[in-house]
Amino acid sequence: MTKEELKEHCNIEFQSLEKTVSELSSVLKPGKSEYAVAEQAAIATFILNAYGGFENILRHILMFDGLDIKDSPEWHEKLLKKTAELAILPRELVQILSKYLSFRNLLIYSYIFNINPEELNVLAEAMKDVLAKFKPEVDEYIQTI
Repeated sequence: MTKEELKEHCNIEFQSLEKTVSELSSVLKPGKSEYAVAEQAAIATFILNAYGGFENILRHILMFDGLDIKDSPEWHEKLLKKTAELAILPRELVQILSKYLSFRNLLIYSYIFNINPEELNVLAEAMKDVLAKFKPEVDEYIQTI
C-alpha cells in the first residue's frame, strides 16, 4: 500500500465516520437522558459503527507500517496498544478509545436492555468530540510517514 492509498482509505473512512456521527447526533436530544429501547439500540449501533471506523483507520496505518495485528483473538486490544506505543495517537485519546472498545465488547455479547443507559449516553454525547480529536491526529501522523 502506498501513502496515497492509505490517505484515500482514511478519507473514505472519515466520510463514513462523519455521516455516522451526524446520524448519531440526529437521534440524541439535548437534555434528554432516557431513551426507548429502540432508540438505545440505534444509538448503540452508531457508536459501534463509529468505533469500527476508528479501528479500520488505525489497522490500515499499522499495516502501512508493516504491522499486522489481526493474528489473534485479542487483536482489538493489540491495535490500541500498538497505536499508543508508536505514538500514532496520544495516550489520552487511546484511553478514550479503550472505553469505546469495552462498550463494543459488551454490546456484542449482551442484550441492549442490559446496557447501562447512562454509559450509553456518555459515550454517545462524546463521540463528536472524539472524532474531532481523532482526525487531526491521524492526519498529522500520515504527514510524518
